[in-house]
Amino acid sequence: MNEKRPRILLIRFSSLGDLVLLTAAVDAIGEAFHGHDLHLATKEQYRELFESNRHVAKIHTLTAGAGFGDLMRLRRELAAEKYDIIIDAHNVIRSNILYRTLGARNKIQLRKDQIRKFSLINVNQDLYADPISIKDAYLGLIEELDVEFGPVPTRLDPSSDAAAAADALFEAGGLDGKTVVALAPGARWETKRWPEENFILLSQELESGGYGILVVGGDSERDLCGRVAGDTGAVNTCGRLSLMETAAALRKTSVLVTNDSAPLHIAEAVGTPVVALFGPTVRQFGYFPLLDKSVVLERDLDCRPCSRNGARPCRLESRICLEQIFPLMVLSTLKEILESTGERK
Repeated sequence: MNEKRPRILLIRFSSLGDLVLLTAAVDAIGEAFHGHDLHLATKEQYRELFESNRHVAKIHTLTAGAGFGDLMRLRRELAAEKYDIIIDAHNVIRSNILYRTLGARNKIQLRKDQIRKFSLINVNQDLYADPISIKDAYLGLIEELDVEFGPVPTRLDPSSDAAAAADALFEAGGLDGKTVVALAPGARWETKRWPEENFILLSQELESGGYGILVVGGDSERDLCGRVAGDTGAVNTCGRLSLMETAAALRKTSVLVTNDSAPLHIAEAVGTPVVALFGPTVRQFGYFPLLDKSVVLERDLDCRPCSRNGARPCRLESRICLEQIFPLMVLSTLKEILESTGERK
């Protein structure tokens, strides 16, 4: 590419985990293009993930729940910017409308992987010769622009205000000075959730072991998180923190135990390793942990995977894939991670 100061539009509307993984592509663009002018189109609820990112010059957003009229408003806003490069890192109907109707000298779009996913889920035939993460799929889009950049991890940089909120939370909850383990018991789909009673048992074991416990999740998971925290002295942050405040809090923890859900990627983007519990979904779909110290616990079952994202009900009418991951297995694994980082109790 010869543009000395290209104006670039990067499009990704959802979901939260995908937007966290997209931070690697943002940094790759920042490294590859000198004096670039990078704009991001996403949903308003994810704006804060990128507001402090030094590579993002402008954020354009869709209002949550808004219809076609808001998309047309966004299209008019973007058309006035006159982009040199458009990167559609989503490839859904809304992003396609922008991608195909906005002008630019160079356009690149994420390729879907539906055939291999369908084959693996429905006929149990694995066509993935070399599975890659969604993060690397995003980086592949930047490589198509014939530019160079070095290794780039996912990265979230909480502001000083977000860090101060996390510090205050730890102090008020009595977590300062303790080895703190975070728990994320929620997930968008019930089929991806490790049984609630297992999270409760794990929380109790952690309390008896003298660990500090931080429970994280969204506003819709308040009741679930409250039951997991129980009377263990765990600090329940569900619905109390913004996205970047949650990132700042996870940065202060030593390890996160999580389902296949957004907190996994938030934790890794601030350098915190995870114990990830995978049931209906598998590595081939691109959302496995990326950090060397992170560990995935899963069962090798003929019925896995049964869904692309956990939306499909279990064919066996149970979650045997997750039920067979026992609390003591998780406790042992997280202790191994703590020992490897020099935080042995």
